[in-house]
Amino acid sequence: MPHGLENARTGEADASRAERALFARMTLACRAATAESTAGRFLTWEHAGLFAVLATGPDLAFLSTVSGVTPENVAAAIDMAGAPVWNGVAPTVIVSMDDDREVAAAFLAAEMDRGPDRALAIRRLAPPDDGPVPEVSRATDAGAFLDVLLAGYEVTGPLARFIAAEHGHPAVRRFLLSEGGIPIAAAAMTMHGDVAVLGGASTVPEHRGRGAQSRLIAHRVRLAVEHGCTVAVATVRPGSVSAKNLRRAGFRIHRRATWVPHQRCAPFIDADGIGLHVSRLWR
Repeated sequence: MPHGLENARTGEADASRAERALFARMTLACRAATAESTAGRFLTWEHAGLFAVLATGPDLAFLSTVSGVTPENVAAAIDMAGAPVWNGVAPTVIVSMDDDREVAAAFLAAEMDRGPDRALAIRRLAPPDDGPVPEVSRATDAGAFLDVLLAGYEVTGPLARFIAAEHGHPAVRRFLLSEGGIPIAAAAMTMHGDVAVLGGASTVPEHRGRGAQSRLIAHRVRLAVEHGCTVAVATVRPGSVSAKNLRRAGFRIHRRATWVPHQRCAPFIDADGIGLHVSRLWR
């Protein structure tokens, strides 16, 4: 097999494993939100190789997605996005492939518009060359961790409650980075089989630009390797500070096209970034 083709297939396999792990993480988050009586209905399911997430709570409908879309299941994705189960919530369809005219034509025929791209940052893991990051500690106090995480995300209300429920789940590993004994940045990680999801990270505004997230990435990657993970993934906004940090840490950025109803407002949390990014779609 030609080396380039082998690398492409390896990359596709890693991306498929990464998407399944991200879906497992979102399933965990939705169950945690339900257990904490977060407003709304939260549901995840799989069908025809697709991963569906439904969130109906106030200010949380943007979490509703259909992902895992490939050339083979585009028609199923369009059908799923229009199913009655959404009950008025319009999911964002995330397409895991490069631009394809036939795929685009199918979404346009379904009266959907191209939305802002999203991306996955994926890295194949190997034993790291650097040592531990002494400024990072395991956050055993969920409250202290959430204080820093939410201060960095700069969100309140239903979204803050959803994030708090997710990161309070016992499967979530929480970390704080401190300077002078003061926590200035937070980051989380879950492990799903041999894939580590670096989900949930922020730095308080007055301490940004000092490399806190790069150190938290290095710490989590080292821990993931120690626990037998072979791939790490994070969701990022293309061109964001998070994407640049992850690229410097050896991650490859895989862009994802999105398709959404016309003129829908589609917020997106950069799961390893610095806040809430909101994009409004215009025809």
